[in-house]
Amino acid sequence: MRLISFFLVLFLPTSSVFSATTADSLLMELEKAELEESLADIYKINYLLGRNYCSGKVEKYERATFHYMKALKVAIAVNNKKDQSDCLYGIGYTHQRRNNYQEALDYLHQNIDLSKKFSEEIDQAQTARVYTQISAIYQVLGDYKKAFDNQMQSLLICEKNNNLEGIANGQYNLGSIFFYQNQFERARGHYEKAKVICDELQDQRLIYSCLAALGSVNEKLGESEKSLEYNKNSLQLAIELNYKTGIAYAKGNIAVNYRKLNNFAKAEKYLIEAITAKTELEDRNGAIGSKIDLSNLYLAWNKPKDAVVVLDEALELAKMVESKSRQSDIYKTLSTVYEELDNSSLALAYTKKYVALKDSLLNEKTLEEMGQSQRRYELEKKEHDIEMQKKENELLEQKVMNQSLQKYVFGLITIAFLMFIWWYKAKLRYQNNVNRILEDKNELLNGMNDEIEIKNKQLEHSNEDLKQFAYVASHDLKEPLRMINSYTNLLQRRYMASFDESGKEFMHYITDAVGRMEILLDDLLDFSRAGTQPAPTNFISTQDVMIMVEANLRHQLESFNANLIVKNDNLPSIKAHQTQLIQLLQNLVSNGVKFKGEKDPIVEVDCIKKDSKYIFSVKDNGIGISEENLEKVFEMFRRLHTRNEYEGTGIGLATCKRIVTTWGGDIWVESEEGNGCTFYFTVPATSANMPEVKKMEAVHA
Repeated sequence: MRLISFFLVLFLPTSSVFSATTADSLLMELEKAELEESLADIYKINYLLGRNYCSGKVEKYERATFHYMKALKVAIAVNNKKDQSDCLYGIGYTHQRRNNYQEALDYLHQNIDLSKKFSEEIDQAQTARVYTQISAIYQVLGDYKKAFDNQMQSLLICEKNNNLEGIANGQYNLGSIFFYQNQFERARGHYEKAKVICDELQDQRLIYSCLAALGSVNEKLGESEKSLEYNKNSLQLAIELNYKTGIAYAKGNIAVNYRKLNNFAKAEKYLIEAITAKTELEDRNGAIGSKIDLSNLYLAWNKPKDAVVVLDEALELAKMVESKSRQSDIYKTLSTVYEELDNSSLALAYTKKYVALKDSLLNEKTLEEMGQSQRRYELEKKEHDIEMQKKENELLEQKVMNQSLQKYVFGLITIAFLMFIWWYKAKLRYQNNVNRILEDKNELLNGMNDEIEIKNKQLEHSNEDLKQFAYVASHDLKEPLRMINSYTNLLQRRYMASFDESGKEFMHYITDAVGRMEILLDDLLDFSRAGTQPAPTNFISTQDVMIMVEANLRHQLESFNANLIVKNDNLPSIKAHQTQLIQLLQNLVSNGVKFKGEKDPIVEVDCIKKDSKYIFSVKDNGIGISEENLEKVFEMFRRLHTRNEYEGTGIGLATCKRIVTTWGGDIWVESEEGNGCTFYFTVPATSANMPEVKKMEAVHA
């Protein structure tokens, strides 16, 4: 999106801007220091060169990385932790500016580890900047959960140390995270908080970033005139600061305003200028965002063919920088463009790609985990406030002991008043949090309308009703189950002693039913996922899989005194998905142990090759299956025994059948009631080879 590079400038190590002449003179000084073997001078000059090459004018990030690395080696040699932290920060920043995001994360995480081990030697403001930089990278990569977590860590450090600049950056970046999740009202609130602090600090670069962000978020909220005013002010400030990146982004934002105001010619002019400037600055991510905006302009201008050309260029760049969030935006726009061109097949194909990628970027679990991170942050902040209040109270009590009775009474009243204020603020903060959560839920529900419309289009061209039902049911039903479980546990803790025997029995039935329902939903989700993956392409060692199956079932094997016999010399490597193969074999082995007869269970896993197939067998000595039920065992929710006799949901074997069918194989069972049973399944043997292993059997007891 357009906002990402606005705050990347905040991560640049604070320094004065050097000229090319200064770099040349530093290189001469470096040669002299290396001849004299002065480690202190070698470190200082290399570090200054690193800052010089990424100062914003020269932007030679590869050379900056080289000198930061040389400075880091010296800092490690002299065991200076602060200098090591500064260098790791600089290396991470230069890799980030070169779009080497994974390398940047590696060095920044090293910086965090160093800060945790040597917190007394490393400035906490530096640690906060590192968390913020990590958050920015995850935001570019579309991992909003990790972006949110790291930014909250940074904000907590800054608030504990009353670091106004850090707090401003934190509020700004939180606004950007919510912006990318379409929570625009909440994003605007954070941007406005950041703007107030930046005005107080009189930091012109930060003020520019806030103006640009407010321009973008107001445009998203449909207030185009207000947005245009913010964007023009940001452009004017960027020109005064000679801030090339800021000028490029301000022009892109103004172009969007003109598009919304139907001034297409002006919008095209500003967007082309923005794309050209971002390309010259090697800002690929920003160039992608402007290309997406240009495609939307052509779409509104009734030029869909021009939009396709621009989007294809943007998609190639997005794949190059591995930005999933950008790819998601492009897929959505391509779907719209091809609908305009009456190419329904391509429109549907891009809609499916968009929905699949959208689900991986933003789902209920991600939002829930973000809410948990925010609550952890608020808890830590409250604990810090309580600790500070406790220290103040201790000092006050010591002082009161040496004062007169009148001062003593006054002190007690003061403490009581402070406690009341603290309690009232805590209550108000709690209420505000509840209101904010409710607002977020409403915004999320409103934002889901577009996604529901897209899913309706998918359903018109798909016959996968069972998969969709199972997926939605397993997720939506878990929420009330968690609520039932939470309040049941609360009742047990608070009122269990007040219940009579019948009440306790009823509580047991509730908790037992919730647990069984959760298992049923998990099994249903496994079933829905079993047939959704594409055909496998990688070879998986069945021997290795059986080692994992035996480890997963170790407790069950020991509990039932069961023997698991694996014919290792017969087990091949096959084309399969490892997780599904583990689930398939684990279900079959577990059933062989669970449905045991009077004897201790014995389960034998073997495989033979016949024609172009491998035929796997899982044989047990259990209670067996009657002839009339041999086909029924693979049906959904089919149970041949009561729950009191044998646990289970009746989905496991149906999942096994779905997995094998996806691979192009068959599954069946042969049995006589009372004499155990043998489950068989086939897997294509194309290009698979029998492994060369020692001729022995693996017996697990």
